[in-house]
Amino acid sequence: MQKTYLWRWGILVISLILIGISFILSNQLLFGICDNVYTTGSYQGCLDRTSKTIGEPFFLLSLSLLIMSPFLFFFSDKFFIKWLRFALIWFFLAIVFIALAPVYTGGWMNFGPTKESVSIWMSGLFMAISLGMFVREKLKN
Repeated sequence: MQKTYLWRWGILVISLILIGISFILSNQLLFGICDNVYTTGSYQGCLDRTSKTIGEPFFLLSLSLLIMSPFLFFFSDKFFIKWLRFALIWFFLAIVFIALAPVYTGGWMNFGPTKESVSIWMSGLFMAISLGMFVREKLKN
């Protein structure tokens, strides 16, 4: 049961970097990305929509990756590669689904998926499926 820890640490570091990027996108005024001049209901030069459309979903996806990362240290390289392929495909699908979802729902009933709800569901399903894979692998061995 060979274990290469470099990739496992890489996943952990990448998830921390992604959380940092999403934190910066969600707190643009704090990091000086936005101007302090308030005009017509929005900050002049601010990427306010980026916070909702990219920052929050990015944070939820990278948080689920961060939560799953420590478990990878207990499995063989063969399983790690299998899980990594699953994770890459899942994150690609999640990005596509989040990109296709609207930022806000509108209309009379105000019903339907938004970027935030899609990212919550995709992150939750990713964690549940990953934990299922981990348990199945441990029971098999």
